[in-house]
Amino acid sequence: MTNRKNLYGYRIENGALAVVPQEAEIVERVHTLYLSGASYQAIAEALNGDGVPYSAEAPEWNKHKVKRLLENPRYTGADGYPAILDEDTFQAVQEQIRSKTEGYTFKEKRPALELVQYLRCPCGGALQRLGGTARRKDTLYLKCQVCGARVTIPDDDLLAQVSRQLAEHGHPTEQPYTPSAEVIRLTNAVNRGLEHPSAPEDVVALILRGVSARYDCCSAPTEQENQCRPSEADLKRFERTASHITITGNLDVTVHFK
Repeated sequence: MTNRKNLYGYRIENGALAVVPQEAEIVERVHTLYLSGASYQAIAEALNGDGVPYSAEAPEWNKHKVKRLLENPRYTGADGYPAILDEDTFQAVQEQIRSKTEGYTFKEKRPALELVQYLRCPCGGALQRLGGTARRKDTLYLKCQVCGARVTIPDDDLLAQVSRQLAEHGHPTEQPYTPSAEVIRLTNAVNRGLEHPSAPEDVVALILRGVSARYDCCSAPTEQENQCRPSEADLKRFERTASHITITGNLDVTVHFK
């Protein structure tokens, strides 16, 4: 980084690299802000607004300094530097950087990513997505920011459970069956025919007509219900009706509605 003899967060003490505590806090803050959705520019403006100097020679932060800080693996202990960040946090930031560079098409291919911001641990902490090149691209690897619990859940499992609970919330109770006048008439006719079965074939025909009439009373699935797929979660409806989603270690998913 320009205008600094040492990497931000470090200094030389007795001929060895040492952590500068105040700057280490800023390194952690920058990563936390980025994972929460802040842009490079927004982070730079926040640091400048709080009077945090980048260096004595060039105190102002800019988006380029923030970007280089976020992409530097030395903060995890690489190349002999004392570690300031854990590997999981660093990899999560790299994954988020890659997803933004690839554009929104990446998110469209994985609807589950749209739900990550709503995921919570049962302890109440936010579930942070972990990165890593060896991980499956159809599975979410998560870590609680409060208690440190880890959860691994396939995209399809998360989407299926969320979709089901959204559907149940939209239709919380089934309407009781109410027979139509035609069903009642046919039922009475069948009962009379069974009492005096002089023409069994006529009774059978009445029974079949009664069954058909009963099915006519049942509402058919709507076109939207027929076309519903777990990977097509109604995100707009979710945002309107739900506040967050908890996932337990046993992968029990619960949608919490407003």
